[in-house]
Amino acid sequence: MESPRILIVDDHAELRTALRRRLTAENWAVCGEVGGGLEAIEAARRLAPDLIVMDLSMPGMTGLDAARKILQEFPTMLIMLMTMPRAHVEEAARGAGIRGTVSKLAINQMVVGLHALLRGEEFHQLSEE
Repeated sequence: MESPRILIVDDHAELRTALRRRLTAENWAVCGEVGGGLEAIEAARRLAPDLIVMDLSMPGMTGLDAARKILQEFPTMLIMLMTMPRAHVEEAARGAGIRGTVSKLAINQMVVGLHALLRGEEFHQLSEE
């Protein structure tokens, strides 16, 4: 597979910049960045990314709600939901069809998880241990 195209969705511009740097260091192409759930749905339609890295907590529409809508339209879309460790988020994400969850504090684990998603595996590393 050629370099995957990744859409970054987070309401904090600084985090989007940090993610872009980390992902491009893997020789992956960041095809877009948006700051909210509604914009994520539009960008998914317009950009057709291979992967979406999306924050859970955003104003307006949560990442979980945006992911549900995206997956209704694009059921095979790969989405990595990132958040702070919280009870039941992994379960809710799996129930919505999201194949990956990771802590926002573990960007290196996110890269491991994105590799897993690209191999067709699920990756859930959100539980507090």
